[in-house]
Amino acid sequence: MDMNIDALFAATDEAEDTVVTALNHQDIVLAMSAALEAEKVAVLHMLYPRTDARTHRSLDELVDRLHGHGLHQVARLVSHEAHYLVFKEPRKAWKAFHEIRHDSLAIGVHLYYRGMVGEAAERALDIDAHAKDKGSK
Repeated sequence: MDMNIDALFAATDEAEDTVVTALNHQDIVLAMSAALEAEKVAVLHMLYPRTDARTHRSLDELVDRLHGHGLHQVARLVSHEAHYLVFKEPRKAWKAFHEIRHDSLAIGVHLYYRGMVGEAAERALDIDAHAKDKGSK
């Protein structure tokens, strides 16, 4: 997908020579995931609450579980509280997304994939992550 700068500017009744617009992080990540759709890049936006020792215990437990599932690079990035994890392999992104979502109550995660977020992104990632599984049956 080719990205056009004009796509970032909302259509308004204002002057045609608009030179500035406002974006939030979701706009940027969605645009990036759409631009990299052909490469099947998945982005996990990590949410680390800053509360108390329970959060750190949950983070440590999640890191241990990620290591236990062979996701060592993901575990290292999560231990450093990386805000965005960018995957170029749908299978690993799917595995990491589910481990993070199911193994931690204190740490949240949002998935962006192929210009989608939420349930639509999850379905698309699931299909791509398991494409070889279905072909080998």
